[in-house]
Amino acid sequence: MSVGRIIVREIMRSAGRTATYRRLQYEAATRPGSRRVHTPAGEIYMSPIEAQLYEAMQAEGLSPIPQYCISGYFVDFAFPDVWMAVEADGAAYHEGARQKRDRKRDWILRRNGWTVKRFHGTTIYHKAANCAYVIKQEVESRRAWAAARAAEEARRRQARRDAMLRPFRVLHRFLKGRMHA
Repeated sequence: MSVGRIIVREIMRSAGRTATYRRLQYEAATRPGSRRVHTPAGEIYMSPIEAQLYEAMQAEGLSPIPQYCISGYFVDFAFPDVWMAVEADGAAYHEGARQKRDRKRDWILRRNGWTVKRFHGTTIYHKAANCAYVIKQEVESRRAWAAARAAEEARRRQARRDAMLRPFRVLHRFLKGRMHA
């Protein structure tokens, strides 16, 4: 495949994501009770439960990315550094077709290495702080695991370097000793 075709395909994908994002924002803006919420990426429309969960996560010291695109799907909130998506499920989630579509989407996201955490709207409405706490515990746990894994990998890399250099260091000490003798 030529570089030109690859570039054109990526531009088309980007345009498709932008169009989908705009459609989602338009739909969110027209829903009853939705409101504009200030985020680091700018102001976006969120449903009441999304806004409540977002504010609770911020109160816990988390910085989720709202409306994050993963494999062509937009998730409510994402933590890309630990590959975790958070979904706030309103009343529409309980309908059969929507639930089936969300299960398929979750399967695709999991297949691509993401973990999806879902919270029901009533739970968020009554206990948003508890939901945010659960999310924070999961995110911190994953970050700690990633840091430990990175440290272990660095230790292994250093051990491989040392093993490769050991014969040369022995030879260097031997030659250095012979030169001074």
